[in-house]
Amino acid sequence: MRSDVETAVTRMRAALLSFLEHHRNNPSKYHETMTRAWILAVRHFMEVSHSSASADAFIDANPRLLDAKIMMTHYSAGLLFSPQARSQFVEPDLGPIPRHDR
Repeated sequence: MRSDVETAVTRMRAALLSFLEHHRNNPSKYHETMTRAWILAVRHFMEVSHSSASADAFIDANPRLLDAKIMMTHYSAGLLFSPQARSQFVEPDLGPIPRHDR
């Protein structure tokens, strides 16, 4: 919550790669675009909603974040599930993600 987008992405990437390693999963399962896009989405909802007392209250106020298909409003399946999007962040091709990191 207190981190900027770049710091949040760095921390989340490290946590997800550690999680994969701990469970002996191939690190290639990590997806850079989904990670960064999700953090951008969370940041957007943090900026437009009132502050929440807890993570549960934040999710209760922003249930769209639990929608597994939320990224499909911004990305075509072909782009989102491409090898390029998995290895590096790619900008959406259907509609921009609202940005609060600039």
